[in-house]
Amino acid sequence: MKKKILLSVILAVIMGFNMQQEKIKIVCFGDSITHGAGVEGRGWVEKLSARFDNITFVNAGRNGRKTSDLDELQPVIDGNRDADYFIILLGVNDLKNGNDSLVANCVSNVDSMLSQIKSEIPSAKVIIASPCNINLETMSEINRKKLYNEATQSSLIKLNEEYKKLAERRSAGFIQLYGKVCPENFWDGLHPNEKGHEEIADAVAEFISAMIK
Repeated sequence: MKKKILLSVILAVIMGFNMQQEKIKIVCFGDSITHGAGVEGRGWVEKLSARFDNITFVNAGRNGRKTSDLDELQPVIDGNRDADYFIILLGVNDLKNGNDSLVANCVSNVDSMLSQIKSEIPSAKVIIASPCNINLETMSEINRKKLYNEATQSSLIKLNEEYKKLAERRSAGFIQLYGKVCPENFWDGLHPNEKGHEEIADAVAEFISAMIK
């Protein structure tokens, strides 16, 4: 009888632990790179979902989203009030023909997003991810016409540093994705192919694994 009771207690503890693990929820708020343009269903968010059994990942990416689309955050917050973490990966769409002023706008907008999340869900932690590099040599004609160019690349380098500073000021997490995707792993110079998304997933997974130890 005592053995049965002990076994029941052990099982209850194990089940309770598993339930606790399953409560982790991470919302990924971003643009087409989060959405997975060109590799729909096989992007970095989905790859992370396959790696972590104890985490629910929500893909809240939208093609073309900018940091200035601040009004789009509220519906995502409303639909995920049980979220433990928010990853914000935005900025490249703001930096067409980039300059320092546009970089500053990105930082200000993401700062506002961070404040909004903390105000609405005080327990949630925010992680800022810097946008990936781009490949100017393989940039498609349509993307060049949209002014993704050398100025964009330079601004992305600056944005990486400014996001890191912002994360330090606001006690947020920071994941550097700039430079993490190999140049050959962009299918149109701007969007990563599946190998590129695997590289993004590697960088994010490393951060998450250390975070949830």
